[in-house]
Amino acid sequence: MGVAARSLNEHNSRTMGRPQNREEGAGMGRTPELREDWLRSLLSLRPQRFFRRGPGRETFSVDLPGGQPAVVKRYGQPRPMEGLRRLVHGQRPMLPGKQEHQTLCELTEARVSVPAPFASFAEGSQSVVVMEHLPGLVSLREQLAANPGEASRFYPQVLELVTRFHGAGWYHRDLYLDHLVLAGEGRRLVLIDLERARHDPFPRRRWFIKDLAALWHSLPEEVAPRWALRFLAAWLNARGIRARDRRRRWLRAVRAKEARMAKHAPRGGTSYPQGT
Repeated sequence: MGVAARSLNEHNSRTMGRPQNREEGAGMGRTPELREDWLRSLLSLRPQRFFRRGPGRETFSVDLPGGQPAVVKRYGQPRPMEGLRRLVHGQRPMLPGKQEHQTLCELTEARVSVPAPFASFAEGSQSVVVMEHLPGLVSLREQLAANPGEASRFYPQVLELVTRFHGAGWYHRDLYLDHLVLAGEGRRLVLIDLERARHDPFPRRRWFIKDLAALWHSLPEEVAPRWALRFLAAWLNARGIRARDRRRRWLRAVRAKEARMAKHAPRGGTSYPQGT
């Protein structure tokens, strides 16, 4: 068994079957202990407003019992194919809220910039994950559409985050610039919406192509296309892919996938500005 697979299994054995109510390694200090009855109340809570609503999931803000703001993602009935996928890979089925919390914990350990995980809870077919509230949130896509000249400023940060993420054996499956966000006065770059992200010690090439195509597809038209080419070239360098014929095959595959994406309308749901 490889090191990455062994690390993942060791983490699973530590986290399966016990509550995860404390932040693990996110560098923000410990969160208050979250009681089971409070977590259960999130399953039926009617928030004043939502950040996002989509098929089978809702995202909204809450105040923790100590007054600290946090974000909740609430899930309904999980997708049947996700449970089947886990069984095929020798893993026990897991509800989405539990899955995303575990993902956030593992990515935090891998030093990938993600929202700090606070807790998860599941009952019946419903589940929730409670995570860090990111202040002053704006997506990188929005930022670059309004300020295309800042592409050079954020390019190194995006490259570092994505290569670290992929290098740790992860793929996102929805790696649009909408899911790379800037938070706080320091404009910290954070990767969000990780319910579909998966870890594999030996990820298939097609998942990386899908992630790279999503980044390319979501680049605002105000930003020069050369930044997409430059990013792909640097990503291939980081993966040790330097032979010219291989690089051309990667480019053709990413462009073909991006073209297919352009023909389909997004199905993720509706977002609501945080200021409304």
